[in-house]
Amino acid sequence: MTRARRYLLLFVIAIAAAASVPAHAKSLVLEEFFRGKTIGKGVFESKIAGVYRPFTVKLTGTWNQRTFTLKLREDFVYDDGERDTKTWFFQKVAEDRYIGQRADVLGLTNVRTDDTGVLRFSYVASLDTENGPLLLRFDDTLKQVDRNTVENTAKVMKAGITVGTVSLTFKK
Repeated sequence: MTRARRYLLLFVIAIAAAASVPAHAKSLVLEEFFRGKTIGKGVFESKIAGVYRPFTVKLTGTWNQRTFTLKLREDFVYDDGERDTKTWFFQKVAEDRYIGQRADVLGLTNVRTDDTGVLRFSYVASLDTENGPLLLRFDDTLKQVDRNTVENTAKVMKAGITVGTVSLTFKK
């Protein structure tokens, strides 16, 4: 095979590989997707505790260009009627990295985009229960499926043991 044919073959392979990259490979940019109004439908499930709790969450995102901070208010309504509100603050510190905080989360949360464009973060939240506060670790993954859709999955852990999962789809 001639050198020119080898280069042509490599060029064709590179084009085919680039064309086969799925749409979700585009990195999720929090302040772009979550700015304004977003609706999420999801479920918390714990097979250990026999819990299956569907919910809807309405998000309102406000981007502050001066401080590079996204304020993300989450208003939850569970199918059983319970309501809850959480507010995240994500400060953009690099093109693929944020620092997040929320009132019920212990410490700061590092949010990073991996090589596939998926956003990942892990945090410990203190949840109020009738028996007092319960500390749970959440390992979240957010993947942009298309322009208007982000899928969020999370493992929920206590003492290193997975006790539940969250599956959630956000739509613009």
